[in-house]
Amino acid sequence: MFQRLVVVLFVSIFIISGCGKKAERETFQTVNKTTSENKTTVKIEEKICVLPKQTAKEPSNLLDLSPSKRKKAFIAMIVPAVLKANCIINKERKILLRIKDKIKNGKTLSEKEKRFLTRMEKKYRTKDIDELLIRVNTLPPSLIIAQAAIESGWGTSRFFVEGNNIFGIWTFKKEAEAIKAKGSDARLRKYPSLLLSIEDYYYNINTGWAYRELRKVRLKEKNPLKLAKYLRNYSILRDEYVRRLQHVIKKNNLQQFDNCIYDNCTVKL
Repeated sequence: MFQRLVVVLFVSIFIISGCGKKAERETFQTVNKTTSENKTTVKIEEKICVLPKQTAKEPSNLLDLSPSKRKKAFIAMIVPAVLKANCIINKERKILLRIKDKIKNGKTLSEKEKRFLTRMEKKYRTKDIDELLIRVNTLPPSLIIAQAAIESGWGTSRFFVEGNNIFGIWTFKKEAEAIKAKGSDARLRKYPSLLLSIEDYYYNINTGWAYRELRKVRLKEKNPLKLAKYLRNYSILRDEYVRRLQHVIKKNNLQQFDNCIYDNCTVKL
């Protein structure tokens, strides 16, 4: 089983595949929220998410591990990249909220803010700021980890091993670097890092027609077991896929990572 949160300030060192040759020092804190008289106070405690030790530094090594060790190694690889992807999106969202507030109050946007807004509108395919804020949002880490585990067979799929393709995402662009599926003309994307694979997954979730309801529901709902229902279109298994996601989350205690935050990311304005 995974180690639980401990009441000590803990700093872990992880390597996010493709993000640099040197290991990055990451601090993953937990956030406790207390509500009193309609006011929410956020207190960052001296706690840290203690992840399993990374026993395999390269995806291919997972194939040689026992199932229990493979799970721990896979989670140690995936969680830092998931938290970093969430950090980037959350910072982009904060900038957009600030821009919306300035527009609402008739204030002039800076040139940097104008360029940022244009870039986000083009990427997320909408010029409606409210719709943009619905799309530029995150999911609980536990839900993404569970999907990653299912889609990659806990890091054993050929597409994960050869191309960091965690979620089985296809590509129809001939110029894109890809891996050809056996016995088929289908081509799956090849990524230089796990982080880029997760960012592409998020782009799919945040713009795809199949996840419109999910994007609306997650504005208020944060429970991954409930949000999983809105990912039924991700697989032809539909409701069975939802049940598998929920099972993986519960069996592996993945919700322990949902209160973790990673704030060591930058967003260019």
